[in-house]
Amino acid sequence: MPKFRGILSLLRGAVIAIFWFLPAALLQAQTLPALTVRTLADGVHVLPAPAFDVTADNAGFVTNIGVIEDARGLVLIGTGTSHRFAQHLKTFVESRFGKPVIAAVNLYGGGDHVLGNGFFVSRGVPVAAQIETDRFIRASCHTCVERLTAALGENMMSSTEPTPATVVFEGTGHLPGVSRRLKLLHFGHTFQPGATALLDEATGTLFAGELGAAHYLPDLYNAQERGWRDALAQLGRMDVKQVVPAHGAPGGREVLDAPRRYLDTLIAQVDALFEQGVSLLESLEKVEAVGFNDWYGYSVWHRRNVHFAYLHREQGEFGALTDKGAGPEEGQH
Repeated sequence: MPKFRGILSLLRGAVIAIFWFLPAALLQAQTLPALTVRTLADGVHVLPAPAFDVTADNAGFVTNIGVIEDARGLVLIGTGTSHRFAQHLKTFVESRFGKPVIAAVNLYGGGDHVLGNGFFVSRGVPVAAQIETDRFIRASCHTCVERLTAALGENMMSSTEPTPATVVFEGTGHLPGVSRRLKLLHFGHTFQPGATALLDEATGTLFAGELGAAHYLPDLYNAQERGWRDALAQLGRMDVKQVVPAHGAPGGREVLDAPRRYLDTLIAQVDALFEQGVSLLESLEKVEAVGFNDWYGYSVWHRRNVHFAYLHREQGEFGALTDKGAGPEEGQH
């Protein structure tokens, strides 16, 4: 009987352990969102982000991720929001396409776009970024980890650390280490000083990153609006057939034209009010971008954008603002 009671006790402990760990396992599985593929052209795909807002349900997956097939394997545009998400991403794309991930590109420094770097670097995958984006990751992305940990929890963000790029470039040039001609386009200070677009020359597919927008308002928090507007004008003159923004649905040239029109409107109205002697506080109430009121972020970011545009105009008046966002220049990787 004592032996039988001991067996029952062990069985009871095993059952309790199963039911203790099962919810945690289910929770872990549920916090990693399903990934889907949209094919845009031969060998060019996008994994569409399911939402604009970071939530526990989407694990912070709010930025479209590009997948380009090269002769040797896959090139990722973006590495995701966390170490765990990056592992999920790598497993999915390698299973889906039957090829290994051989490179990744950071188009800008944003937690939703670069915090998977550490996982890929630890697996020997080179990660490329413009030098200013690399500096931003080193200097500022620890706050991205803190913010996302608060939103997603320590379980999802475990092992996630800001990890710099392993391949750093300066101007415009082609991504090294791949046979496909993938052109990295840098225009100076736009969304951020290092914000970059990537053009697949074979198909005319442009991954615009934060430079493009589809119903997602441009955010000037780290930006120079004139350089950004001029960069969009230059991109619009290129032989581009389809455009993938960081947020929102891929489309045609409207993904470049719409944010350029918003920035044009913002700049023109702020300039006019400034020249009339209208104060910053009054300008916040007067500048309106008709046609963009229903875009994500308008209710919060538009007034802030007016604030930054006014300050930049004021700085420019006194010669303090010198970075106007030069055109793309050829540079060494």
